[in-house]
Amino acid sequence: MRSFFDPQFYRAEYPDVAAGGMDLLLHYLDHGWREGRNPSAVFSTLYYADRYLSEGAPQNPLLHYARLSPAERLRRPTHPGADFFALQAEVVAPYFDARHYAGAAGLEAGGEDLLLHYLTTGWRRGLAPNDSFDGAGYLLRHAHVRRLDVSPFYHFVSTQRLIASDGQPLRPAAERATRLPSDPSQATDRQIYDAVAAAFDQAYYLDRNADIRDSGIDPIRHFLDHGARENRDPNPHFSMRFYRAHYRREIAPGLNPFFHYLTVGRERGFKPDPYGRGQWPPQVAPQPDEWDRAHPAADLEFASVVLIMPVYKGIDDTLRAIHSVLTTRQLTPFALLVLDDCSPEPALSAALAKLAGRGLFRLERNAENLGFVRTCNRGLDLAAGRDVVLLNADIVVFGDWLDRLLWHAADDPKVATVTPFSNNATICSYPVFCVDNQAQLEVGPAEIDAFASRCNSRTSSPVPTGVGFCLYMRRDVIDSVGPLDAETFGRGYGEENDFCLRALKAGYANILAHDVFVFHSGSVSFGALLATKGADIFRTVLTKHPDYQRRVETHIQVDPARSARQRLDYYRFAQRATAKPERRTALIVTHDLGGGIETHIEGLSARLAPVGLDVVYLRTDALSQIRVDLPGTSAIDFPALVLSSIALAHEVDFVAELISWLDPALVHVHSLAGLDERSTRALMDLIVSLPSGYDVTLHDYSAVCHRNNLVRPEGFYCGLPEPSACRTCIRLDCDKESSPPDPAERRRAWAGFLSGARRVYAPSRDLAERIGSALGLSGLTLRPHEEVVPKVPPRLAQRRDGPMRVALIGSIGIHKGFDVVHDLALDAQLRDLPISYTIIGHSYATKTLEAVGVRESGPYASDALALAELARLDPDVVLLPSLWPETYCYTLSLALAAGVPPVVFDLGAQAERLAEIGCGYRLDPTLARDPQRLNAALLALPLDALRAELPAFRPAVYPRILEDYYELPATQPTASRGQADRVPA
Repeated sequence: MRSFFDPQFYRAEYPDVAAGGMDLLLHYLDHGWREGRNPSAVFSTLYYADRYLSEGAPQNPLLHYARLSPAERLRRPTHPGADFFALQAEVVAPYFDARHYAGAAGLEAGGEDLLLHYLTTGWRRGLAPNDSFDGAGYLLRHAHVRRLDVSPFYHFVSTQRLIASDGQPLRPAAERATRLPSDPSQATDRQIYDAVAAAFDQAYYLDRNADIRDSGIDPIRHFLDHGARENRDPNPHFSMRFYRAHYRREIAPGLNPFFHYLTVGRERGFKPDPYGRGQWPPQVAPQPDEWDRAHPAADLEFASVVLIMPVYKGIDDTLRAIHSVLTTRQLTPFALLVLDDCSPEPALSAALAKLAGRGLFRLERNAENLGFVRTCNRGLDLAAGRDVVLLNADIVVFGDWLDRLLWHAADDPKVATVTPFSNNATICSYPVFCVDNQAQLEVGPAEIDAFASRCNSRTSSPVPTGVGFCLYMRRDVIDSVGPLDAETFGRGYGEENDFCLRALKAGYANILAHDVFVFHSGSVSFGALLATKGADIFRTVLTKHPDYQRRVETHIQVDPARSARQRLDYYRFAQRATAKPERRTALIVTHDLGGGIETHIEGLSARLAPVGLDVVYLRTDALSQIRVDLPGTSAIDFPALVLSSIALAHEVDFVAELISWLDPALVHVHSLAGLDERSTRALMDLIVSLPSGYDVTLHDYSAVCHRNNLVRPEGFYCGLPEPSACRTCIRLDCDKESSPPDPAERRRAWAGFLSGARRVYAPSRDLAERIGSALGLSGLTLRPHEEVVPKVPPRLAQRRDGPMRVALIGSIGIHKGFDVVHDLALDAQLRDLPISYTIIGHSYATKTLEAVGVRESGPYASDALALAELARLDPDVVLLPSLWPETYCYTLSLALAAGVPPVVFDLGAQAERLAEIGCGYRLDPTLARDPQRLNAALLALPLDALRAELPAFRPAVYPRILEDYYELPATQPTASRGQADRVPA
C-alpha cells in the first residue's frame, strides 16, 4: 500500500494535515480519501472513484486500486485525461440549475453548453451552479480543494457520496422542489431532511460541535432533532439565533428556522444572518498595473522594524498581502523580508523573484523546507537585532496600520508583543470574540480599520498570548527569553503562545491594539487539523505551561476587550445611520415593553422618514442599561440585534459619545420606564446636556408613580395622592431588586427634567392636568396620537340574537382590569346570566379566566387581525375595564374603528375621548369593585341606541409632521451636520 502513497507530495500539498503530526498515510486512509484528497501526483481520488466506483457502497479508491493485479492496474488510468470534464458533468448534472446559471452568467439558455461552461470557466469567476450553493464560501472552508483544480460544486457532490455512510443520498434540487408542499409546515421528515442536507455543512457543524463529532451520529439528523432547538448553526452562513428572533412572526410554531429559510425565506429576501451578505470573497492577486502603486520597503540597515512574511503557497493571498504592505504609507521606515520556504508553486516563486528584482522587498529562499517556525526564526536572525512583526501570507493591512501598532510598543517598554484586531484571530477576533468571522459586514475591512483607528485611538487591553497572523515582537524580549521554540513546535501552532507566556513570566506584557484591524482570510483551513489534533497541540502547550489553560479561560471570561469591540460596533452603526448627507437622525428614547408607546413611536418613525429624518431608538434595557434599536420600517441598513446593551452606571460617557456620533437633529423622549433611580438620573442628566435640546411625550405616570399606572398593589386606582401615601405603596411592593426613589424626590427630578424640555406633549387633556397639577407644571401641549387604522366594512344594522356578547381588546393585566373581568365572568357563570366575555388578545393568566368561561383569541400581530377577529365575533359592546386613568387608549380606537360601542369607566383619556365625540357609555368607577352591579349595568345598556349614535372614527392627523406636530419650521434636515441650520432646539 505504501508504494502507491507519496508522503512528500501529501505533506507539501496539504500543510494542514502535516501540521497536525498525524501519520500521513493513516490520515489518507481514515479521512483524506473521503475529503477528495489525492495520495500522490499521479492518482486522483475523485476521478478514480467517479469513473470506476460510482456504483455500490463507498470505498477507498486507492485501496481498490492496490488490490488489482499488476495487469489490471496497467489498463486502468488513475490520472484525469480529456474525459474528465465529461465525467464531472455526469456527476453534477442532476443538481445543476441551467436556468439559474444562465441568468447569473449572462448566457443564453439554449446557447453553449452551460454545464461545461461552469466546470471549465464559471466556477473560477465565482458563479454558482444553483441558488443554494456558495462556491466561494466552500473554497474558504475547504482550502485543499483549490489544489485539486476542480470546481467546488463537483467536489461537493462527489464527496457527498463518499461520506454518506448513513445512506442519506443527495437529492436533486429540482426533484426536491417538486415534492415540497406549498406550506412548509406540512412537509414530511424526509422532505425536510433532503432540503436541509443540500445546504448543510457537515464539516463546519462537526468542527463547531465536538460533542457531536465524538458521538459518531449523523450531524444532519442531530441538527434536525436537537441542534436547531439549541441554536446550533447548520453552516457558517446561517445564524439560527438571528433568524429565529428576527422572523419569529413568520415561522410557524415547531418549524425548523433553517428549513423555513430554504423553502420560504430565501425567496422572500430574508437574511440568513444579521448581515445577509455571504462570506468575505477570496483574495485575488493584484493586476500588473496595481504594482505601480507599491513603494519599495527600506533596506534592513535603514529599517526601524522588520516585517517577516514566511511564504509557502497560495499565490493570490500572498501577493495581495505583500501588495497591501507596500501600498500603505507609514512614517516608520520598515523592511519587508519575504521567506520562500521551498514553495511547491513555481508561479508563486517566480512572481516573488520578479517583484524582489524590482527592489520592492528582500527575498530569501530556504535551501530546504524548514516549516513555519524555523522559517520565522531564520527571519528573526536576518532582522539583525531589530524589532519585528510576523505576518502571515494571507493578511491584508490598511492605512497607517504599522505606525498605530508600533505606538503601543513605544508607549510602554514592558510590552513584549502587540496583536491587532482581526476577523479571524481567536481572542483578538472582531466582531465576535473567539470566532472565525467570515461573514461580510456592511462595510469592508478597510473601513473597519479606519473606524477602529477613530473610535479606539491608542487604546489597548492585555492578552495572555498574542496571535501569530500579525504579531509585533520586541527585540529586547526575543534576546531575553529566546526565539520561537522550533524543537517543540516545529510543525507550527502553539509557538506564539509559548513565546508570549515566556515573555509574561519574564515580566513583560502582551497586548491587543484596539485601533488596528488586519484582515485575515485564513485561506488554509485549520478546522480539520483542530478536529483531529487540537488536543495534542493544546497538550504540548500545557506541558511547557500548565497555567496556560487557566490564563486563557480567565481572559475569555473577563474579556477585557469587550468595550473596545462594543465601541467599534456602535461606531459602525453610527456611520451607517449618518451615511447619507442629505438625511439626519432623530433619536427616540423609549422602553422595551411594547404596548401603546411602541405603536406610537413606530407610527411617528414612519412619518419622520419622508421629511429626511431616520429614527434611532435608545431603549431602556433591564435596570441599568440601554441599547440601540431601529424601527421596523427603518431604512438604516444595519442589524441592530448585534449591538449589545450599554451599562449606564459606568458607561454614560460612552452613551454621550454615541449620541454625538449620531448627531441627531431631534431628540424625543417617550419613556424611561424600566431603569433604576441611579440610571434614570444619569440618563436624564445626559439628555438635558445635549446641544440639540429635547422634547418629551407623556405616555404614563412614571413621573409621579413608581408603578407607572397609579394602580396600587391591591389592584385599585390610588387617585394620585400626596407623596406620603406613595411611600406606603412602595413599602407594600417590597421590590428588593430595585428600591425606587422617595416619591417627593421622584417628582422633583421629573419636574426639573420636564421643565427643561423644549416642549412636553400629552395625548389627552386629562393626563396633562393630572401631571401638571402634581408637578407644578404649566404649558403642556395637547397632542392626541396620530393613528392609521385599517378600514373595516360596516356592521350589520341588527344585532344577532342570543346572550349579550362583550369583547375586550389587548393584553389584559391587573391594571387593565383582569380582576374585573374575572369577577364579572364568575358572577355570570354562577348566576347563569345571559352574557359572555371574549378577549380579542390575551390575559396574563389564561387558565384562570378559562375556568370562569372567558375565551381568548390569542395575541394579534396587527390591528387588521384584531379588527378581523372583532368582525367575526360581532360583539354588542367592547368593554375597556382599565382601573386607571388611561393616557390615550389605542384599544378604544380599535373599538371605534370597528363600529362597536365602547364602554369605559368614567376616568382618564378613555372617558375624555368618548365625551368629546359623544358616543359610547361611561360607567361609575366604583362599579369596578362590585361585579353583580356591573353585570347588571352592562345588561341594562341600550344597545340599539349605542350602536345608532356611533359616528365614523376620525383619528388625529398631522399632515405636516414637523410643523403641525412639533411646531418646528419645515427646515431641511439635509443641512450639514453640526451646523446652525439644524432643526432648532
